[in-house]
Amino acid sequence: MGILTAEKGIFKEPNSVFGKILIVVAVVLFTTRMLTRTPLVNYYMFFEAFWYMFITAFTFVYAFYIILVRRRIDEIHYYLWLIFWMPIHAGIGASLSEGFPVLSGIVSQRHWYGISGVFFLIFLLQIKFITLKDVFRAFEWVGWGCLFYFIWCYIFLDPKQYLDTSFVGYSDIKGGYRFKFGIDFIAFLGLYYTILYVKKRSSQMLFYSAIFLSYMFFLHQGRSVMLAILGSIAVFYMFEVNLRRALRVFIIVSAGFMAIMGIMYMIIPDRVNDYIYQYTSLATVVFTGETSGESSVDARLEEMAILFVYLIGYPIGWIIGLGKFASSESSGSQVHDITTVPPGDIGILGSIITYGILGTLYIYFQFFIALRSFSFVRGHIKDGFYLTAKYFLVFCFLSSLAKGYLFMQPGSTAIFIMVIYMYKLVEIEYDNIGIKDKDIKVDAF
Repeated sequence: MGILTAEKGIFKEPNSVFGKILIVVAVVLFTTRMLTRTPLVNYYMFFEAFWYMFITAFTFVYAFYIILVRRRIDEIHYYLWLIFWMPIHAGIGASLSEGFPVLSGIVSQRHWYGISGVFFLIFLLQIKFITLKDVFRAFEWVGWGCLFYFIWCYIFLDPKQYLDTSFVGYSDIKGGYRFKFGIDFIAFLGLYYTILYVKKRSSQMLFYSAIFLSYMFFLHQGRSVMLAILGSIAVFYMFEVNLRRALRVFIIVSAGFMAIMGIMYMIIPDRVNDYIYQYTSLATVVFTGETSGESSVDARLEEMAILFVYLIGYPIGWIIGLGKFASSESSGSQVHDITTVPPGDIGILGSIITYGILGTLYIYFQFFIALRSFSFVRGHIKDGFYLTAKYFLVFCFLSSLAKGYLFMQPGSTAIFIMVIYMYKLVEIEYDNIGIKDKDIKVDAF
């Protein structure tokens, strides 16, 4: 039986039970801080202090055990460096650039401490309290839960109620005020079901894939994340599917998409024109550097201009960054300057604003954790969960170029790197007990 194969009955021991999956779901939600980008943010903030008290204490004990008792550090423990250094780096940068208190910068970077959730899940895996199956099912629950909850919010909630939050924005071409929910696990399941469709040729998987990708295109309307997920699917096709089949699937899917858009154009032509304009306006900016006339795109250009002008007078900022300005973005000032530019809006440049090129390299180096773990995985190399996590990291990298999730919500990437590392641990255990690669059964295909 493979890692993800469902048992007869529901959630039978020893592989998975309802309570254990709920624990994993809770750790995933707090590690990724997804709820801060939903109307449930106030409920999350109530419990956040307890989470940080627990996970900080756990991290100290875990680090003490790894460094002083076990005396063996491997690639996943690079996160200990990021947890310790990145808040200090940002606090010092804010003090040097704009004179903000170092401590306020450190406190505003508390999201880095939440990455320790990956150590907690790895610990639960190593003591056999959970399995990779539990982790996979937790991801499924989060993905489907987000899909239904977000659609409910779009139907029944007015985004203007949440104008002072980070998950509501304005775009004239997207219909005014819009929710900007975190779609990490929706994108993950969109990729997962696409991979299963390609490998198993299941119409059911194609239907599920269409549901999640349609949400991203028609409701979320995030151009950069949509391009990133399509890019990760393209990379998957490049390395895992023969060219003839890849072209055939591409033609079929493209024809289906064009047919849907054609039907929509006959019913709501103005809305279809808006979808077309969203992407053509983005292309105008990328290839010509000129303003597009769309408020959200032009606002990004203005923010980048503010950054470049500031760095002309503070060139060391390119190297060490400007730090995090704590709550200055919401101070109520009508002046739009470097302290009011949201770093998460301008992707990798936002990372450079906060941490400089040096700190940004620290952040991107975390992908090395997955690259090193890849070399240990042989028997599960075609497993569906493993493959999806592998190519979802391509999505994380591509989306980081235009969005700030890699440094504003670092747990979202860390949680998928953790999955690759967990597969490494499973394979090492199999080697130790004498299970050969050829005897390992994978679940996806």
